[in-house]
Amino acid sequence: MKPIKNRKAFTMIELLFVIVILGIVGGLALEALRQYYDGIYRTGEYSKRVAQADQILEQVSKYFENGISASIIRLDANNTVFGTQCVGIPANADSSTDYTIAFVAVDNDGLRGFWNAGIGRWLSGWTSDVLSVGNTLISSDANFTSINPGNSLVGAAIFRSDGLGEGADECHRFGWENALNTNDVYRRINNVNSDVNLTLNGMLSISGQASRAYVMRTAHAFRAKDGVFNMYTGFEPWNGEQYNDVTGRMLGDKVTHFTILYDNRNTIMNSNVGNIYTLKICLQGLDENLSDSNLSANQICRERMVHVRY
Repeated sequence: MKPIKNRKAFTMIELLFVIVILGIVGGLALEALRQYYDGIYRTGEYSKRVAQADQILEQVSKYFENGISASIIRLDANNTVFGTQCVGIPANADSSTDYTIAFVAVDNDGLRGFWNAGIGRWLSGWTSDVLSVGNTLISSDANFTSINPGNSLVGAAIFRSDGLGEGADECHRFGWENALNTNDVYRRINNVNSDVNLTLNGMLSISGQASRAYVMRTAHAFRAKDGVFNMYTGFEPWNGEQYNDVTGRMLGDKVTHFTILYDNRNTIMNSNVGNIYTLKICLQGLDENLSDSNLSANQICRERMVHVRY
């Protein structure tokens, strides 16, 4: 009987070769697993930040819808100051420049109106056909005191819907600087005389009896700084107030850029029909190490068109 020779399972060289092969395969497997989970994390963060950007734009667009086109202004270029350093009206070249964007809005009461049971119809409340006689504003289908008892209107302003594009100095049009008014598109309310009669601080220059007028009670400002996106509301530039006189409300974080774009080749400023603007917001993205990044190449930007009604 032929004897069986004993043989070792592996030589040292073979064992080293197997270890190297297993190491390479294991390394490739770990890298594939890392990339897989990195991709899941990156996709999840992208989806979350896109949803956050869309939610912010949804909130902001609701305020812009009731805005006055001629009042939209850029303040505080590139966060150099905190106040109302007026830069002028928006333009499409603002896509990479940061400003505080501010505007004056029509009061919600002017859109809501109220029901008059005596005559069986809705009355407009704020927004109304008016007759301007000197510094007196008469609106036969309004009822100022029933909606706002006493003189709660004093300090608010009334603006006329025609002629809002007048004047070359946009920074003074609604009192953004020094509460100056260069073209009489609005007047402040000094007294509520009756249900249908207001005393203003000057002539409103409304031409004709069937002219439209609206009430202004507040301006809004939106500012992105140090990753925080704040809204400022409840201030009256026509009374010399600035947005930094009120406390901001945070609408989002990780925000790197916000602006409003307007191309005057596409629309003509007309407060009776409003204008179309594009709101743009950018959030921090992720770099190759999955860390938050402010680099433009990594940012997540979203846009939304909005119809500013006035």
